[in-house]
Amino acid sequence: MTDWTPEELRAISTTDDFHIAPYRADGSTVGTLAWIWSVVVDGGVYVRAYNGTESPGIRLRA
Repeated sequence: MTDWTPEELRAISTTDDFHIAPYRADGSTVGTLAWIWSVVVDGGVYVRAYNGTESPGIRLRA
């Protein structure tokens, strides 16, 4: 991924929460929406699924 622009970081940091939908295995079908929280730290975006590993369509890795 390329670096985030200042405008993108500002938009992300001022939004309370997001819904994201990963693509399914076929690479073109959108999966189930998952609610996430995000935080911007030192120019990076970090996200956490609202329901943790129980969120639909989200696989968290250690």
